[in-house]
Amino acid sequence: MTPPMHRPSLRQMRRLLTAALALTALIGLPTAMQPPVARAASVCTGWPSTRVPPATIRVLRTSGPASGSVQVVDFKTYVQYVMAAEWPPTWTDAALQTGAMAVKQYAWYYAMHYRGGSGTGGCYDVADNSNDQIYQPESRTKKPAHLLAIDATWTKSATKNGSFALMGYRSGASVACGADADGFHLYQHSSLACANNGMTVDQILHVYFDPGLAIWTPPATPSVIFFSPANQAQVTTGTAATLSWAEQPTAGTTIASRHESLLMALPLNGSCAVDRWVTVASPGWQATAPSPQTVTGLRPGFCYRAVVALTDSNNVTTQWQSGTMRVDAAGPRATFTSPLPNVVTTATSSTVTVSWTETVTSGTHIVSRRLSTERSAQAGAGTCAGAQWVAIGTTTAASPVSSTGLGRLYCYRYSLVLTDSAGHTSTTVSAVVQEPSV
Repeated sequence: MTPPMHRPSLRQMRRLLTAALALTALIGLPTAMQPPVARAASVCTGWPSTRVPPATIRVLRTSGPASGSVQVVDFKTYVQYVMAAEWPPTWTDAALQTGAMAVKQYAWYYAMHYRGGSGTGGCYDVADNSNDQIYQPESRTKKPAHLLAIDATWTKSATKNGSFALMGYRSGASVACGADADGFHLYQHSSLACANNGMTVDQILHVYFDPGLAIWTPPATPSVIFFSPANQAQVTTGTAATLSWAEQPTAGTTIASRHESLLMALPLNGSCAVDRWVTVASPGWQATAPSPQTVTGLRPGFCYRAVVALTDSNNVTTQWQSGTMRVDAAGPRATFTSPLPNVVTTATSSTVTVSWTETVTSGTHIVSRRLSTERSAQAGAGTCAGAQWVAIGTTTAASPVSSTGLGRLYCYRYSLVLTDSAGHTSTTVSAVVQEPSV
């Protein structure tokens, strides 16, 4: 007679389930998941910058001879060993570079945001297992392909909707590029399909983390921050305009020479977001003097863009283009009095007063105004070069306006849109306010 079958106890069922989950975790590639909700609000590494990677990271070891202890690990070394565990070295360059970005961003995020964990030796930012990322320097070997991918992306960082991006990743299935994208995770196998289709690392990251993803790469130096017309902005101006900018030379160098010129284009449906720009023939304006410069004779109905080329004392030349100016001689005018034009202002508190004056054509009056606050993480402590601006709030109030909640290591600027009773509209963008690191 066949003996009766015994139903496993609840405890036995839990053990079987635990074993099955552990076996599943070993199949395929390891994955970085978003860990549980934070247990504490205190600070561990507390890294403040979203542009410069941490120097070190605190890792809880759960394997190897140091199991149970917290190790302080060189951050780049940590990323190298995680890549060795998480990404096959035979994958294409773009796939490996995308992986390097995800590994770095994940660890960097938790070096900034402490979740309350501790072990022998104090607090830790990440664990060395699949709760975070696999870090096993005793048994993993860094391959040249891993190191090259990390070096190629080391100066990049990413934000999502204006905040530093947490890039979790999962193994996923071998499906088409982006078929499993959810906006918050990189799926390794389908991202390989993206790379095999010829996509770049930036393009792949946008597939998996849009909407709201912004990828930052340090600007070339010497660099220019345009105030008027501001970087990445379209403004409305009259037949004359003031061009102003700040110059940032490479450390240890000076600006040896500069050259300013204009590009011109026909607007498309009232917008200067067009593909075809030509060197200005009339007016044939050029200059070699420092900021600010005044240009006259701009033609109504056209778009213009300023170009500044800087050469430093090392004979390195870079060229920068401003935002655009659409000429409407009858449009209302605004002049910011705070933040002061042509000046990068360092805030002394989390609140600044934004003020401006308004000028309208005779016989008209302002019927609407909209002031937008735009924010960008600083390119590095004390610099707003290469800022990628995101609007974080608007108001229709008249001057002056109190702007509150400024955060350290961020840059701010203000965009004012005026419309008059004749239907003319203009946009003016302020100079930059930066919050210090301390």
